[in-house]
Amino acid sequence: MENKLRTIRSKKAAMEMSVGTIVTIVLLVTVLVLGLVLIRSIFTSGVRSVNQIDDKVRSAIDDLFIKDESVKIAFSPSDRKVKIEQGAVSEGFAFSVRNIEKESRKFRYTIAVDSNFDIRKQCNININEAESWLVINSGSFELDRNSKPANPELVLFNIPENAPSCTLPYVVRVTSDGEFYIEGKVFVTILQK
Repeated sequence: MENKLRTIRSKKAAMEMSVGTIVTIVLLVTVLVLGLVLIRSIFTSGVRSVNQIDDKVRSAIDDLFIKDESVKIAFSPSDRKVKIEQGAVSEGFAFSVRNIEKESRKFRYTIAVDSNFDIRKQCNININEAESWLVINSGSFELDRNSKPANPELVLFNIPENAPSCTLPYVVRVTSDGEFYIEGKVFVTILQK
């Protein structure tokens, strides 16, 4: 009789353990699915935000070209003032060039610290250090007559944590078929964290 009672208890315990295991597995799978849905929605909204920013930049630059047909270069932000925190990665500004000539042309641009700026006195660094913060400091593109690129050129900076808090003027210089075409200055302010 006691043996029979033990067998019944062990079967009952095994059944309770099986039900507990199944409930635990169901809960874990539910949490996993919810986690995956959350991650997917975060990435989707991140991509959407980047596209909206890109569309806003494109729109702002297009507006500048539309307002004045003689404009050869346009920047975003249009006030040419960029603020970047110490330690920031891949932040900066955008620009676009319009070919106002009557034929297709090859364009090349370079970006450098304004050579008239006394960087040692103002920021206590040298030009090479400030220019090393640029992700890419030059590029090229070809434009048909009276046109502009479909996408603006992005000028990105990787600012070190120990960068001085100051404002640096960077010059975007554009040449067309080897001759000067246009240049514009952008003021990049490094902010303390």
